[in-house]
Amino acid sequence: MKRISYVFALMLAVCLGGQAFANDAWKAKPMDWPHWRGPETNGISREKGLVSTWSPDGENLIWSSKDLATRSTPICMNGKLYMLARWNPASEQEGEKIICADAATGKVLWENKFNVFLTDVPDTRVAWSSVVGDPETNRIYALGVCGLFLCVDGETGKTIWQHSMTEEYGLLSTYGGRTNFPVLRGDLVLISAVIVGWGDAARPTHRFIAFDKRNGQPVWNNGTTPLPYDTTYSTPVVSNYKGSPIMVFGSGDGGIHAMQPNTGVSIWSYPISYRGINISPVIAGDNVIAGHSEENIDTSAMGALLALPLGSKGVIKAGGGEAWRDVEYYSGKSSPLVIGDRVYAIDDSGNLAVADVKTGKFIGKKQKLGTQGRGSPVYADGKIYCCEGNGRWYIFELDEATGVKKIHTTRLTGEIDASPIISHGRIYLSTSEMMYCIGNKDAKPSADPRPEPPAEAPVEEDSKATHLQVVPCESLLRSGPKGQAQRHVVRLYNSRGQFLKTVDPKDVQFSVAGIGKVDAQGRFETPTENIHGTAIVTAKVGELTGVTRIRVTPDLPWSFDFSDGVVPASWVGMRYRNIVTDWDLLKKLEEKNETTARLYIYLLSAYVNSGKPITAFDNTTPDQRWTEFLRFVRLLESVKTVDEAKAAIDPMLTALKEEQVVSEWTWEDLGEKGPKLTVKQGARKLTGAGNLVATKITTIPKGTRSFGTMGRHDLSNYTIQSDVNVAQRNGKIGDVGVIAQRYRLDLMGQAQELKIISWISHEIKFKTIKFPWKANTWYTMKLTATSKEKDGKRVAVLNGKVWPREEKEPADWTITWEDEPANEIGSPGLFGNAGDAEVFYDNIKVTAN
Repeated sequence: MKRISYVFALMLAVCLGGQAFANDAWKAKPMDWPHWRGPETNGISREKGLVSTWSPDGENLIWSSKDLATRSTPICMNGKLYMLARWNPASEQEGEKIICADAATGKVLWENKFNVFLTDVPDTRVAWSSVVGDPETNRIYALGVCGLFLCVDGETGKTIWQHSMTEEYGLLSTYGGRTNFPVLRGDLVLISAVIVGWGDAARPTHRFIAFDKRNGQPVWNNGTTPLPYDTTYSTPVVSNYKGSPIMVFGSGDGGIHAMQPNTGVSIWSYPISYRGINISPVIAGDNVIAGHSEENIDTSAMGALLALPLGSKGVIKAGGGEAWRDVEYYSGKSSPLVIGDRVYAIDDSGNLAVADVKTGKFIGKKQKLGTQGRGSPVYADGKIYCCEGNGRWYIFELDEATGVKKIHTTRLTGEIDASPIISHGRIYLSTSEMMYCIGNKDAKPSADPRPEPPAEAPVEEDSKATHLQVVPCESLLRSGPKGQAQRHVVRLYNSRGQFLKTVDPKDVQFSVAGIGKVDAQGRFETPTENIHGTAIVTAKVGELTGVTRIRVTPDLPWSFDFSDGVVPASWVGMRYRNIVTDWDLLKKLEEKNETTARLYIYLLSAYVNSGKPITAFDNTTPDQRWTEFLRFVRLLESVKTVDEAKAAIDPMLTALKEEQVVSEWTWEDLGEKGPKLTVKQGARKLTGAGNLVATKITTIPKGTRSFGTMGRHDLSNYTIQSDVNVAQRNGKIGDVGVIAQRYRLDLMGQAQELKIISWISHEIKFKTIKFPWKANTWYTMKLTATSKEKDGKRVAVLNGKVWPREEKEPADWTITWEDEPANEIGSPGLFGNAGDAEVFYDNIKVTAN
């Protein structure tokens, strides 16, 4: 009998519907602060009697704590503070942690500690995000900088469920450290990031994934425009508008978007910048206030503070669709406040400005706070509390004529990335060196009632189903004799994105494309053979359809030789960045002309990644494909006209036509925009060709230096082995590596070193040895990962070796390292840095130790 996946037992909970507040932070007890921007998610507190002055030396200082120093904005719920922070900073044991402390005293009550792995984030940017608290369940949700997403019991600190978002979904964790913030809506907890997934979601896209907050099951997954320039940290604002649930957020694609929070269905989009949007929007009546500090797409002016009509549909045009927009205001980090009929915003240079919420017209002069605007201001008791990145603190009163009037300032030690919060008569502020609790310890806290949140329309007003949702929306299951099954539930929603009902399976038509089978009850079963693959299960109710995506992997051992001509669809973060090429053909072309060989890879990647047999290169779009093409074939300086292009490129295309890589091509003269080259794919097929290898390509706009994972992240105590080859271009050699149990064995080209590491950018947490090696030569890499008990602690034991493929495997390990605390599980994977030249993989094996 097949073993049912663990989530099957939790499906009863998933079948339940239920309505939600406009934002679940509204459910908080009076004076609690369960979201980093407060119970109304807008930076406003209704508390009264708060202090107007204080000093870090004692005046109105209730307590201070170095143990709670962090860059993360805390939350306060049920008398406890919760925050993310560094764990064992600047040590070989460094990681990240969730801290729970007594809000009245600052005493640490518990810590939930976890490792940081497979990320370029530097240690100083750990705890970028903030936790969110669920007033309904007393659970805490946190996203660590490496993509570890946890649900934690707020009373005990025990982890209830977790996801390794990087290994499971392809979350991109970069050197910049920008990490998004979880938000709650009904039974959902939503998180977003730039994700490089699998199958048809392999292209980098800023995506939201909604999980059932009770059991961690993925409910929906949807994204914005593919190939965003940035990762971002704009926290969505969730509310109701004219009875309809809405979620508004800034995206890595340079747009501000609105989605239905229950379904992920897009409502409207506002493309405004070529770079990512980081600040969190604020809803003000019929508009949403937002901003950015990058170049606008419709003008060369940088930055903007703006208002968008909340009831928009489709695409809002930049430079015409706004309610108002003030360009050249660099509102890129600190989120604004809306108080009455005015907007209060801190720009990136640390200036506080006040604007009319209806017109955007600025009021009075900007208040100079310092030089860096980072944290967001909060408002309570007629006062604005705010900070500047270099440690300056301010309190302002509102002023009708000038906007604000400064009533207090002080200077703190350390940097301030966090925002102040307010709870039960106390103001809390985190710096890089201290946590301060500010207030009158003898005062009795009080607050005016919070206003009623915008109401959600009764579902009965719109009972027609327009959207079908299949839950879970994604699964990773085991194939083989010990395979798994997954039952799916179908839900219907109306045009507002409100839940209508769970559909009886007898009223659903289920079908599957790919491997495995699905029965009439929506129960998918994996194949009994030990195979890798994917499946798309489609559910149909009347004219509505919805799908769920399933990856399937067997138990170890695994082997991959790419003889089928494709990178496995079940691998995360690998397709799009990697293609399969014919190594024998590549070498044959290189013997005649190196640039022709690279053009073979360039064109093949264009066909594979677009899924189309024709590709065109011109400068009619912002991505300037013709210019990039010339740069790749090293003709940017020498080719200016169509005739020059033909003379230089036609011989290479002719050589590729002889090999049936291309069949035909055409040239057009677009005048000032230069030539246009259109190339049609030839009849040559990879399947059945010579020696096929996976190739990490240099032609993608993002991700030439990246890794991907192959399957389940709960594997432990195993070995990965791969043949690797790194090309050399312009005297530069890239890097290549294999991954086991969240550790990476790196063969480093320019450094001529061999390295074992888990936290990629950490300055002391790794092992390196000198290791001379050559480009354009096949080597075999092998990494074994195990764990053991040592002096009462869990230690990872890593052994790696590298040798020329044509030689016999050496008996001794080339490099060894013990790491504590150990990563004891993790998905096998591959790493490559193809920024300068291609990286090749072949004959991959993963075996249990």
